[in-house]
Amino acid sequence: MIVLCLFILSIITGILTYLINPGIIFKDNDNNNGNNYHCPLCKFTYPKNDKKYEHCSICEVCIPEADHHCGVFEKCIGRKNLICFYLFPACSIILLIVFLVSIFHNVIKDKKN
Repeated sequence: MIVLCLFILSIITGILTYLINPGIIFKDNDNNNGNNYHCPLCKFTYPKNDKKYEHCSICEVCIPEADHHCGVFEKCIGRKNLICFYLFPACSIILLIVFLVSIFHNVIKDKKN
């Protein structure tokens, strides 16, 4: 039952990581005054004191609280999909450990018989 729950959770977190928008705002905001930073590459404007935005050169957008651009999911990992991104490999690794322990347990059990 634990293996099934971990498998389903791993699948769900992987799908959610792929589907959830990392926080990209799809609008051109050309209000560039002295209090804002204007990204010349994607034409996105945000407050200068908000250092949490980073421009992704692959996606060509600014991402809030950007972690990285993931090659596995082919999208940026940012504010909104970061938790699902970290849960996906965690659940997968725990699932692998449980699976390997059960295999070794059955092998040892069969050798004793």
